[in-house]
Amino acid sequence: MSELWSWDRCEETLNKLFEALDWEALGKIYFHDDGEEHWEELRPRVVPLGLDWARALLQRVPEGGVSLYAGAGIAELPVLFAERFVRGRRVIACNARLRECEVIEKAIERIGLTGKVKMRHGDAAEAAKQGGYDHLACVSVFSDPESYPWLSAVAYGRIAPAQLDVEAFVKEREKARAFAAAIFGGMSKPGWITTSVEEVAWFVELCERNKIAYAPDEDTLPTAVVGDPIGFMRVG
Repeated sequence: MSELWSWDRCEETLNKLFEALDWEALGKIYFHDDGEEHWEELRPRVVPLGLDWARALLQRVPEGGVSLYAGAGIAELPVLFAERFVRGRRVIACNARLRECEVIEKAIERIGLTGKVKMRHGDAAEAAKQGGYDHLACVSVFSDPESYPWLSAVAYGRIAPAQLDVEAFVKEREKARAFAAAIFGGMSKPGWITTSVEEVAWFVELCERNKIAYAPDEDTLPTAVVGDPIGFMRVG
C-alpha cells in the first residue's frame, strides 16, 4: 500500500474527480428531466457531506479491513476515496447501472487513478459470496423506484392502501429479503452496516432471525443526492 493521504489531499482529489465527471450523462441516469440542472444544485453538497460520512465511518471500522458497497454511486465516491486513500482499507463498490460505472471509471482515468478505486458493474450479491468484508454499505437500495417500485412507493408514502398491488409488493419484498440476506451473510461479524433509516429494518430482521446481536447508533447523517438520513449499526 502506498503512502496514505491527508484529508486535505483527499478532498482536493475528489474535487478534481467531480470536475472530470460527465454531468450531462449523469443527469440522464439519475433524473428524468433537466438532469444536469438538478446536479448543478446538488453537486456542491456531495463532497462535504460524503466526507462527513467518511469521517464518521472511519471512527468505527478498523484499519486494514474491507468494505462492500451495494448500489454505490456518486454519493459514495467521497467515502470510497477516504477509505481507500486516507485509511488504506480495501473497497468493493458494486453498481448495477453500466453507464454510471463507465462515466465514473472514465473520470477516475482522467485524474490518473485508474485501478486505484474501481466501480464494478454487477450484483453486490455475487461479490458478497467471497465474504471477508467487515463493513457493508447499503444506502437507498431497497427504496430505489427503478428496482423496487412498490417498496419505494410504500416507504415514502406515495401510494394509498387501496392502490397497492399486494402480490407485486410481496414479490418485491421477498426479492429484497433475499438480496439483504446475501449481502449480510458474507459480512464478517462483528462488523458494521451503513444504511438509511428506511432500510435498517431489513438488517434488523436478519439479526433477530439469526440471533445475532446488533446495536444501531442514534446519530444520523444527511445524504447529498437522495436525502435519506443514514446511520451505522454494529452487528455481532
